Amino acid sequence: MISSLTAVRIWSQQVALNAFREASEGSTSGQSSSAGPSRSLADILYAGSNGDDDYEDTSLSALIATLQRQAAMGGKPTDATENDGSVDDISSKAFMDALQDKLATLKANPDTKAMAETMLKAIEAGTLTVTDAAAGEQIKAWDASETEKPAPGKTSTDEADWSSFLKEHLTRDSSGRYVRNEDTSHKDKTPGVSSYFGMIGDTYYYLSWTAPDAAKPGVSIQI
Repeated sequence: MISSLTAVRIWSQQVALNAFREASEGSTSGQSSSAGPSRSLADILYAGSNGDDDYEDTSLSALIATLQRQAAMGGKPTDATENDGSVDDISSKAFMDALQDKLATLKANPDTKAMAETMLKAIEAGTLTVTDAAAGEQIKAWDASETEKPAPGKTSTDEADWSSFLKEHLTRDSSGRYVRNEDTSHKDKTPGVSSYFGMIGDTYYYLSWTAPDAAKPGVSIQI
């Protein structure tokens, strides 16, 4: 049986997808979207000019990123154990491991490499925030490999459907399209903050962090 929280997440993700399609199409309401149901929302957000060739969320790039991370950890498996908690819990080690795998996948893609590297630096600096608007939860991301450093706890935020949350947080240009920075991250309405909206595990999250160069203007890119 699908829980009420899961149902809300699924519904809000579908609404958010429609909102992003509308934003990418600008004010032309009659324009049809070329994105099929099999494409993830992250694909639509971060695809380049040839979206069909984007391999951000493909199993191949994910496998490569996972193997690279395992090699860096001395071959230690990344499968969650009972002590790691659940990937669905943003305060767990399992989730932070999954986040690191996601960033490794983004780093393996030349189009999102710069953004992923900035996000990894933000985790080290303790400035990357993970938000699950549908669940009303938020946490500062932490490096799960640093066992000596206490992990921060999650905090409660106002629950919101993703469409409303993204409209409230993301900057748009005069044509109604979301503004992206040169590293492909999105420009949050808070000055100096960049963001990424995508899946970790089976759930969408909003990742936001302080930009290294807040004075650098964002650029408008049609998505």
